[in-house]
Amino acid sequence: MRTVCLAGVGAAGRTDLAAIGANARRATEDSSTVGYIGETTAAATRFSSTILESAGIAQVPGTSGRAAMGKLLSAIEAAGDAGNLREVVDEKVSGAA
Repeated sequence: MRTVCLAGVGAAGRTDLAAIGANARRATEDSSTVGYIGETTAAATRFSSTILESAGIAQVPGTSGRAAMGKLLSAIEAAGDAGNLREVVDEKVSGAA
């Protein structure tokens, strides 16, 4: 397992939608991606979620990276040896399972 940190998506109180889209698309292009710890604003999360949902990637938004990583790691651990890890993690993070 590895973690990839992508470029920041905002500076000086402004959100860069192009950077958000690029980060989300990069996550969808990596077949090993099972989760995306995303943006901290609702608008930014809505923007990236449309991209991530199409690939079935769980998105864990929030202000605390530590809490988001904990939630994602718990979902991965709970998934065990599931056949489709991406799908199972998405279900666990979204609360569907």
